Amino acid sequence: MGKTVAVSFEGDSVKIVHASLRGKGLTVNKAESIPESDFDNYLRREKAREFIVTGEFRESYHDVITTPVVKDQYLKKVVEAEIRKVLVQKEFSFVYSPVGEKVIDNRKAQEVFYYAVPKDTVRDIVNRFHDNGKTVKALYSAVFSAAALIDKGVHGEAHLGIFSAGKARAAFFKKEGKIYFLRNYESYEAQLSDFDIQNINMTISFCFQSLRLNPASVFIMGPMSESLQLNSMSTAPLACLVRPEHIKCSREMFSGFTLPIASFLTSGASDILGMEFGGIYRLKKFMAYASMVFIALTLICAGAISYELKNVADKRERIRQAKDSGSDVERIFADYASRQERISRYMPAVEFLNRPSPDLRGLLISLGGSDFRELTLNGIEVSYSEGKSTVSLRGVSGADTYSALQDSLDNMEKELAKIGNMKITDRAVELKDKTFSIELGPKTE
Repeated sequence: MGKTVAVSFEGDSVKIVHASLRGKGLTVNKAESIPESDFDNYLRREKAREFIVTGEFRESYHDVITTPVVKDQYLKKVVEAEIRKVLVQKEFSFVYSPVGEKVIDNRKAQEVFYYAVPKDTVRDIVNRFHDNGKTVKALYSAVFSAAALIDKGVHGEAHLGIFSAGKARAAFFKKEGKIYFLRNYESYEAQLSDFDIQNINMTISFCFQSLRLNPASVFIMGPMSESLQLNSMSTAPLACLVRPEHIKCSREMFSGFTLPIASFLTSGASDILGMEFGGIYRLKKFMAYASMVFIALTLICAGAISYELKNVADKRERIRQAKDSGSDVERIFADYASRQERISRYMPAVEFLNRPSPDLRGLLISLGGSDFRELTLNGIEVSYSEGKSTVSLRGVSGADTYSALQDSLDNMEKELAKIGNMKITDRAVELKDKTFSIELGPKTE
C-alpha cells in the first residue's frame, strides 16, 4: 500500500494523506489540504496511481430492514429487493451488514442495516479520477471511514460517534463493530457547540426509543475535538477520540485529517464501489500483473529458443556427417514420415473416444427415480465445448418460503451427487420467480 494515497472530500476542501501500512501499524508520511477547485490539477501532478477515496454523499439512503434468515450468498439479492421497494432511484450502489435477529409471528428474522447512494454519484467520482489517469481503489462514505476508528467496545457496549467536515455533522450509532443508525445535520459553527449537544441528546433519545440501546460514551472526532467550551452536557459521557497507538502521526495531524487516515483502516465490506466499478479496478490490476507475467514468459521462451536453436544446429551437423558417411538417415526419415501420416488419420477418432462425456442414460434414470420435493424440472440440455460436455438442468420451485426452497435445492444436490461420473459445477437461483438452474460436468479425477 506504499503507493496508495487517501483523499477525503470535506466541503470546499480536499484532505490528502500519504501513508505506509505495515501489518496493523500505519505511519503517516505526508498530509496536506487543498481547495476542491484545485484537485484536478493535483491529480495531474501526483505520481501515485491508486487512491482510497472518502466522500460526503449528500443524497444517501439508509435504514434497518427486516429480512428472512437466508444464507449469505442470497442475502445481498434479498436486501437489494427490499431497497428497491422504498427507493425511487433505479440504479444505486449499496453496502449492508446484518446487525441482529428477532422473532416475528413465531418466525426468526434478521435485521440488516443498509446504506445506498445513486450510482450516478459514484460514477462522477470515479470518472474524475479516471479522466486524470488515476484509479479509485476503494470508495467509502465518511461515516464508515470515521466508524473504523471506534473499537468494538467492551462487553458489547454501544458508542455514539460524531465528526465534522466544516459545519456539516454526521452522528452514527455503533455496537459490536456494526453501524445501527446514522444522522446528518448542519451546525452553525465549525467547533462543537451547545447546538451539537442538543442534537447528540436527540440522537441518543431516538436510538433508545427505536433500538432500545443507550451509548456508553460519545466520541467527538476530527477538528471538533480541539475545543470543548460548552454550557450544556450530553446525557452520555463525552470523550475526544484519542489517536490509537498503531497510528504514527502527531495529535494535530490526527485531528485535522481524521477521515483520510481512517480510510486506510476501513473494512472492504464498506466499499460502495460495487461490482460494476470494483470490477474495472480488479481488471486493470489483473492486466498489470498479466503484462509482467507475459514479459517474464517472453524472456524465458527467448532463452529456451536460443538453447533449442543450438541443439538443432548440433543435430543438423550430426545428420550431415551421417549422410556424408553413407548412412540411411533418408530412408529412416521417409519411413517415419509415412508412419506418422498413417497415425494422424486415426488421431481424430482417438481424441473423440478419449473425450469425457456424461453418462446420459444413468443421469436420466437417476433423475426419474429421485425425489426432488417441491422442485420441478422444466428442461435438460446437453452441450459440448472444447472437448468437455455439460448438462444443464432448469426448473421451478413450488416452495412457499426461502428456507423451504433452500432445503429442496440441498436435497437435489445430494441426489445429483450420487451420479457416478458427474459433479455439480454451477448453481443459480432467481428468488423473484423461484426458478433455478444447475450445471453438471464430468468428474476429472
